[in-house]
Amino acid sequence: MGLLQRAIETYDSSAALVGVYREGHEPLAPISHIIANAHIEITLSKQGEFRGAKLLDKKDGRTIIPVTEDSGGRANKLAAHPLCDQIKYVAPDDEEAHGLYLRELCAWEESAYSHPILSAVRAYVEGETIIADLLNCGIIKANTVQKDKTIKQMIRWRVDGCETEEPACWKNKKLFSLFQGYYDSVICDRDRALCMVNGKIDLPAEKHPCGVVSNLYRAKLISTNDGSGFTYRGRFLDEKQAATVGYIASQKAHNALRWLAADQGVREGASTRTFLCWNPEGKTVLRPMRKVRSAEAEPVREPSEYKEKLQSTLLSFRKDHQLKDEDRAVLVSLDAATTGRLAVTYYNEIDLGTFLQRMEDWDGHCCWYAGKSGIQAPNLLDIVDCAFGTEQKKKLVTDGNILGQHLQRLLQCKVDGGIFPLDILRALTHRASSPLGYKKANWRKILQTACAALQKYRYDTNQGGNEMAWTLDKRDRSFQYGRLLAAMERVEEDYYYKKKENGKEDSQENRQTNAIKYMSEFKRRPFSVYERVNRHLQLAYLNRVKGWQAARYKRLVGEIIGILSEFPEEELNRPLEDIYLMGYELQRNAFFTKNQTDDNMEEE
Repeated sequence: MGLLQRAIETYDSSAALVGVYREGHEPLAPISHIIANAHIEITLSKQGEFRGAKLLDKKDGRTIIPVTEDSGGRANKLAAHPLCDQIKYVAPDDEEAHGLYLRELCAWEESAYSHPILSAVRAYVEGETIIADLLNCGIIKANTVQKDKTIKQMIRWRVDGCETEEPACWKNKKLFSLFQGYYDSVICDRDRALCMVNGKIDLPAEKHPCGVVSNLYRAKLISTNDGSGFTYRGRFLDEKQAATVGYIASQKAHNALRWLAADQGVREGASTRTFLCWNPEGKTVLRPMRKVRSAEAEPVREPSEYKEKLQSTLLSFRKDHQLKDEDRAVLVSLDAATTGRLAVTYYNEIDLGTFLQRMEDWDGHCCWYAGKSGIQAPNLLDIVDCAFGTEQKKKLVTDGNILGQHLQRLLQCKVDGGIFPLDILRALTHRASSPLGYKKANWRKILQTACAALQKYRYDTNQGGNEMAWTLDKRDRSFQYGRLLAAMERVEEDYYYKKKENGKEDSQENRQTNAIKYMSEFKRRPFSVYERVNRHLQLAYLNRVKGWQAARYKRLVGEIIGILSEFPEEELNRPLEDIYLMGYELQRNAFFTKNQTDDNMEEE
């Protein structure tokens, strides 16, 4: 019950925001209310006379409406809302639905909790002119009145002339309070029971709301079947023995979660899984699905400077939002395998001091050079797309059926300080060694992400973790072969750049050099491939590039072969470890740094 308890704490601490509309934010619904998408707004006079109607934009349609337990979780069965509802209920065409609506509206209007808005709406609805009025206004068309799409359009009410009262029913806080009092009087005769969330004897909820997550609207977090279902059969005699939750506790928890999911929930790509991270006291916390430093931040190209900037960003974040180590972050993942059941697939509570430290550890080690953007930590979605995505319209996209699972695994690893998943790492490094299977831009992204993940894995397993800071003379066979691959690639690229400068070639943006074309085989038999590619370079390219470029290539190859000669001869052609990707990347990055003193001297 930890999730529901934290949700109730969140609702109570945000009580000042209940029923308040803020630009760019979802309103927090009062008890006995939900947020619905209204499609049509009808304006009435205080006497219930029709004044006008208009269609609502999607961004303006979010509407707080009162609901009963039956209507708040309705699916296929008829259950009317007491005030704002679909044309199906408000119009007289469907006698059963319309009768239910009038019964709910009249019962509230005739109670001690009535309001002038209710009297106006009742008078208008009982006149049965709504369809004709909407037709005359051009809101609906005659040939579509009976179609499902039309009858499911939600109507909200505005009543002018109620003196100092707010005319919009969805913003009238007095109306909210009156309905809460009315509905409390309706359910007050129930037998009280122990609420297993707050530990108090309270009026129990018989049904719970749906719509916690908008894209899984019908899925319920708490659900009970009748005696023919299998929710509790075999363990309990009735649903009350399985769990009892107080009505107020249920309303607060569901409204808070719905508010959080709409306002800050993260749903990546095609995944149906929604990720939440918040502080119950309302303090702003980092979103763990994203990197700490934004892509718009000033590029950083030195590993030591990157870590300083990362720490500075986190310190500023803590100071700006007044975060303390003892404050808590709550992390939840929600998904539904069926349309009826919403599952909590991941739940964690962690103090903010530890949480921020874990964010720093992840971004400080799961990072790599990203071209002009400098050193970057990939977002979790980028990692999954690079490991399992297929190319669609020049982008890597992962199937939604597996995306959510891998995102959750990475999130859990990031927050709990676990070891980077080995299967995801292997998928990344395998793809990074297969450049011909992807467009050049996508392959570069895969390669950089693979290096970031490899560095993080080596840190987690105490094998390293600071490979970006390695010097190029690192005595590692695989690393040096990676440098050799970059040198062979570079000299061939120099030739094509020269042709482009001379106007003999328009572009080589997607061209892959011979060294890269043989990359997959190079990983398996590095020395054999080196000999083959080097021979080709000697014959076809070295005499056609600038002198200093050829000299640079020969110098680098001599330096690298000199280091490789320190290893036993029988190891020269053995398969490479994945760290060769880092050697390739670091050497390639060195070609594009401004401080190439030796090369500049050779050019002069």
